[in-house]
Amino acid sequence: MSDDAKFDHGPLRTYQITWATGHVETIRGHQVTRTGNLPSLFEATGRSLEPRFLIHGEFDGRWRLVLTALEKDISVIRDVTEGEWVL
Repeated sequence: MSDDAKFDHGPLRTYQITWATGHVETIRGHQVTRTGNLPSLFEATGRSLEPRFLIHGEFDGRWRLVLTALEKDISVIRDVTEGEWVL
């Protein structure tokens, strides 16, 4: 794919991360993904990759990794872009 290809990722989303320690922070990005446990890729070395969350976003025209963290270190990821409704 050429560098000239442009994608419209839409507006940035705002995610509230609650860490296992209880610390809460806000991250902006376009995409949240989760890696699986990938032991088969590392069986030869006796290592495995623990599941991780990744947040990516486009900033200044560049697609960037904003945050990566082990799944066990995060309690909750919430999309709070448009606020919360309380009924």
